[in-house]
Amino acid sequence: MKTKILLLSVFCSGLAFGQVTIKGNDIIIDVDSNVKSFETVIEYVKDNAGKNKYDIIAPNPKGYSISLKKNATMQPVLQIDKAESEKETKINKDKIGEITFKRNTELTITITTTDKDPVEKVYKIKTQTDWRWTTTFGANAIFYTNRNQFISQTDNGLQKVTEIQSNKTMELMPAVMFNFMDYQNTISYGFSGGLGINFEEIAVFAGLSLGIGQNIILTGGVGVHKQTLPNTNYFVGQTIDSSVTNDNLNESQYRINPFIGISFRLDKNPFKK
Repeated sequence: MKTKILLLSVFCSGLAFGQVTIKGNDIIIDVDSNVKSFETVIEYVKDNAGKNKYDIIAPNPKGYSISLKKNATMQPVLQIDKAESEKETKINKDKIGEITFKRNTELTITITTTDKDPVEKVYKIKTQTDWRWTTTFGANAIFYTNRNQFISQTDNGLQKVTEIQSNKTMELMPAVMFNFMDYQNTISYGFSGGLGINFEEIAVFAGLSLGIGQNIILTGGVGVHKQTLPNTNYFVGQTIDSSVTNDNLNESQYRINPFIGISFRLDKNPFKK
């Protein structure tokens, strides 16, 4: 089984891997490389179609057999007329094909040696997928749908349990979010999940996201977190001992509440497309 030895996104004008060099809009293959399997990912440029067109260059002095496949479709290998070849530059003589990459395009280059025991080498170059995971950092605001709490009040000389509504309507919590969305568009939708943490608790979040400029993520959904609510061992109107405090009358419980949040990608300038 062929082993993929490299999986790397290419975001610069030229990068060499030993067996494949991507320089500008040229994909240069080292057909004599000992590597039998190779895979890399290149960027699809949505707003400039010209940047998605590549020439495939393969210097091949030993006359190895080369075939090209775009996704599952066989592509013709270019043939340069021998009479014209002397007028061409070396780089043009070594050109074996050309391809325009679109979203989710995979180019498979198969090289078969002419040795006594032929060796097959397979190189794959593909564009990044529309949907992918990224990690962002930000803050989520959790809104309480149930703010009831118990307090102790004196009624006719007796301490009794009374129910009130807390003034705390929301909680702001730092969060690490994991977002799955289409990053090819300036405005995109997707799904997010994440973890929030403060000095006292950990919360779990899940919801739908809106990506702005591929860097700023707005998320809305539900969060599971600890909230102070009435202790189920007490009830409204219950007579209690004076030693029972308000802290005893309430307890931390895991609850599901809605949240909204904003987070940013730190691997890129969040304010730049």
